[in-house]
Amino acid sequence: MTKKHFEMIAEVLKTRANAVLNNEVSLDSKHYALFELRNTMYHLGEEFTQVNINFDTGKFYKACEVQEKLEIILKELGARV
Repeated sequence: MTKKHFEMIAEVLKTRANAVLNNEVSLDSKHYALFELRNTMYHLGEEFTQVNINFDTGKFYKACEVQEKLEIILKELGARV
């Protein structure tokens, strides 16, 4: 796989994270969806390091922006308690 492939996949994950964040569902549902999306992102990162020695997981995770969206929801959940 090439850098273009990794960038495309990161963009898809980012788009999905934004869709979850902007959806009209409960905070708990958003939390669960983003948690699972983050797990998928981590799993993909691990797999990508196996197919491309130059793959940078940190850069990939940052480009996906899933963790950032999850932190927004966690703050909202914390404020709700």
